[in-house]
Amino acid sequence: MDRKEIQIKDKLEYQRLIKVVPFDLSKNLTTPHKHNGYLELVFLSCTTGRSFIDGRETKIKSPCLLVIKKDNVHHWELTNPVKGFVLLVKSQFVERSLDLEVNRLVDRIGQFDTIYFNQDKVIEKLFELLAVEENRICQEGLFKVILAKALEYTTDSTKSFSVQKHIYYKFCALLNETQIVENHVAYYASILNTSPQNLNAACKKNINLTASEVLAGHIIKEAKRLLFYTTKSVSEVAYQVGFTDKSNFSKYFKRYTGLSPANYRKQKP
Repeated sequence: MDRKEIQIKDKLEYQRLIKVVPFDLSKNLTTPHKHNGYLELVFLSCTTGRSFIDGRETKIKSPCLLVIKKDNVHHWELTNPVKGFVLLVKSQFVERSLDLEVNRLVDRIGQFDTIYFNQDKVIEKLFELLAVEENRICQEGLFKVILAKALEYTTDSTKSFSVQKHIYYKFCALLNETQIVENHVAYYASILNTSPQNLNAACKKNINLTASEVLAGHIIKEAKRLLFYTTKSVSEVAYQVGFTDKSNFSKYFKRYTGLSPANYRKQKP
């Protein structure tokens, strides 16, 4: 095998954005590789061995969850029989979610390589349910619960909670709490008692996006929620997400989504 290039795998079929499968016993030993644009969560209820993510070695103590982000180079050496599930999530699945909490939970869980559990029955049952679920809304709900339950087993002491991380999470919380969005990074920086430059650095450090990109993502997701779930006019939606001019909002929305607000609303079932 040519080892000059890192192998890139894509285990998700075309147009399938989320999938759960039982752990394949033939895959207990893998070579270093990374994935083509998706997050992988590997729940291990019974095995021993080692996991390597971007050169960081972890001793497997089941039950546990391996968190493998889309750009991570990883492999593992596990002892058969391995019992567990593999959850694959394309970035589009998260991006299309109208639930802001899903995005926040994905960001949070991405701070960890491995999460250890003191019991596995609840987590295992959630994976079993998601493995057979085809309803998009139910899939999203189960995925959200898996993330939230897994994060219950983490603490700030597990991974150092830096000042930049604190600023980033406070920024996300502030956006989620705001009824009327302000389309200015400096506005939120002032509330957080920091500079726009520091806020930008915090966002870049944690999710490799600028503060403006984080704010834009929030604006678009909030606009989608209002267009989808409410009967507010486009002008009212524009005002609520920080635009005084309907035309400017429509151009902004189309730039990020490829659709006008009115055409996006027409997609509702």
